[in-house]
Amino acid sequence: MKLKVLILLVVLVASAALAYLYLFPSDNKKIKKQFSSLSGLVSKEKGESAFAMAYKVNALATLFADKCSFAFSQNAMSGEYTPEEITTQATRGRLQFSKISLDFYDIVPDIKNDIAVVETTVRFHGEIKDSVKVAEETREVECKLKKIEGKWKFTDFKVVEVLKK
Repeated sequence: MKLKVLILLVVLVASAALAYLYLFPSDNKKIKKQFSSLSGLVSKEKGESAFAMAYKVNALATLFADKCSFAFSQNAMSGEYTPEEITTQATRGRLQFSKISLDFYDIVPDIKNDIAVVETTVRFHGEIKDSVKVAEETREVECKLKKIEGKWKFTDFKVVEVLKK
């Protein structure tokens, strides 16, 4: 009888701990989820419907602060944008490609107060519409996020120049 009670107690404690971790994730997990959401909302499969595209670009706006700056060398998109301007740019970009994937690697947030800095490797792969051409880029990027009303939102993206041979 005591063994059954002990086993039941251990199961209850383990279940409560797992429920707590699931319901109240750490800031690190919340930040990693933002990167996962960004990746999923930017990505596109061949034959994506207009409805799916509209949903994705509208949801994309929720990931960004009121102003987000982009600093990419040799890129016309460098500047500061509102979430609405970002969705406009995303729509234009998505129309050029039949398939897109955006992946982030090695996401390790450095959190101080309500600001997080993440240096990550970003890989973009896009198949250009009506062409056999493929656009492929891999960059090191420094991203900053700010906790705004309890949610982590992107505020800055900057390419980190890596030494060249």
